Amino acid sequence: KSGRVRVHASWGGCGGAIGEPTDEQDMSSASADFSPLRSWQWYAESGDQQLIFWICVVLNAAFILSFLILCSGVEAPYGRYNQAEDKAKKTGILALLSTFDVPAKLAWVIQECPTLLWAAKCWLTAGPVFHASWGNKMVLFCFVIHYTNRTIIFPLRSRGSKPIPLPIMMFAFTFCCCNGYIQCQSLTRYLTVSPSSSTTLIGVAVWALGLYLNMDADHILRNLRKPGEKAYKIPRGGLFEYVSGANFAAEILEWFGFMVATGFSLPGFSFALCTACNIGPRAVSHHKWYKEKFQEDYPKSRKALIPFVW
Repeated sequence: KSGRVRVHASWGGCGGAIGEPTDEQDMSSASADFSPLRSWQWYAESGDQQLIFWICVVLNAAFILSFLILCSGVEAPYGRYNQAEDKAKKTGILALLSTFDVPAKLAWVIQECPTLLWAAKCWLTAGPVFHASWGNKMVLFCFVIHYTNRTIIFPLRSRGSKPIPLPIMMFAFTFCCCNGYIQCQSLTRYLTVSPSSSTTLIGVAVWALGLYLNMDADHILRNLRKPGEKAYKIPRGGLFEYVSGANFAAEILEWFGFMVATGFSLPGFSFALCTACNIGPRAVSHHKWYKEKFQEDYPKSRKALIPFVW
């Protein structure tokens, strides 16, 4: 392919080299080669780029299937749906998924940590073209901030969280391994994000709003019950005034903003899609659960996931 920078990389994670433009290859051709939208055509490439493309395809298909299953009324067996009385009612695969429990704090650290490990490995071994891109650094920094909170801060501050079934933890661990790889590898090797682009600035702003609302929702839930209390209460304040799944809505908003900030790249799109498919139905389940439990006491105007809409 004449007039373009060729990218050569091994299948071995972050290894590989990025070709430098020759005298005839100007920076516009280099920018085109690393354009975020070009990631949708990585099926035609080789090595890591092709691998990232197919991981995205598999994740998208798996989470769309998961969305359909969860929307049929099946609740993922963790949290409030992992009570002893609930376990006794489950059969088949759901009973198996609920058999072995891992303490919540430990489970969160284990299942989320691959994201930070990938971020560190890929950034430290990235090529100079990407170290020179403040846009790439900014977007990857967003990724790292979220997962630093989820892997370290959130588990340390949580209290009274229900144990997480081992298979559920392993599913989350597998997703974080795959997602950490495709996001970090793409941002440090195969994409360029302009720090002054409108999509980057708008995306980061939306991501920051989502992060704030997410952490605010976590704070409200964490302080909902006094020490020693076990009964569920109606969350109030913040985004909870509008939706039952405030923490879920905020996280979906986060990764929608992240997708925009990456220039609508395929890896960014996959992350947003998988998040929405996974926790969107859980917000609906929570809404139904709250209404059944608190009945007339539950706010009538509160929606499940999207304020004023759904």
